[in-house]
Amino acid sequence: MNSVLILNKRQKIVISSFFLTIGLLSTQLVDFNLRFQFLGGLGVLAYLLSLWSLWDGINLTKAFVLMILPTFFTVAVASFYFLLPVRWLTRLPVAVIFGLTFYLLLLAQNVFNVASLRTIPLYRAASTASFLFTLLAAFFLYHVIFAFNLLFLWNGVVVFLVSFLLILQVLWSIEMEDRVSLPVWVQSFILSLILGELALSFSFWPAPTTIWSLTLSSAMYVLLGLATQTLKGRLNRRVVWEYIFIGVGVLVVSFLATSWGG
Repeated sequence: MNSVLILNKRQKIVISSFFLTIGLLSTQLVDFNLRFQFLGGLGVLAYLLSLWSLWDGINLTKAFVLMILPTFFTVAVASFYFLLPVRWLTRLPVAVIFGLTFYLLLLAQNVFNVASLRTIPLYRAASTASFLFTLLAAFFLYHVIFAFNLLFLWNGVVVFLVSFLLILQVLWSIEMEDRVSLPVWVQSFILSLILGELALSFSFWPAPTTIWSLTLSSAMYVLLGLATQTLKGRLNRRVVWEYIFIGVGVLVVSFLATSWGG
């Protein structure tokens, strides 16, 4: 009987993804004035369920770093979810996609949890997936931040704080040390400071919300991509030019998509 009640990690991840999907759907029933409290509660639930799912092998550092992305991704999607039309035809497919992506996200975080103890072949795939989920979370969060029409200084501060934690967990996943090293803290601070300054500058750019968030998340892609390639010892002239080309391309598209007539 006891063996039946023991759940393995994959089963825990499925259960966590299911309950968070239900939580996301519940935003349809939440009073608009309670949306911030609900988002906070959903973020706490995402953290606790992720911690429960990945509990085996978790130390204090992992309990902090590995839970950043699941928590932020959940809050990011839920925040964006509030902006969708109040129709089940729109929100139900989004919730289902979220459940599937959160399942994959936790699988990737579990790979980091195990890979910090021993070498496993899935690390590269998990690293790519985590990088992608980080960019998606950043895009959704930047979109919501700009949608609030905050003072330009607050745009810079909030983007800096959000970016710092997202970048921190990506840089830590390269070496996966028992403690977050000082270089990782410093590099995360510098990269997020640049993004915060860009957010402050872009606040004066008459761009639509989507273009604003796309430009910032693309900047994160370029900065974080160059940083990770450097730490992995793979940075060369070709890689630098590839990232520069992508960054300039997005900037040109953003410029053309902006209505400069006011």
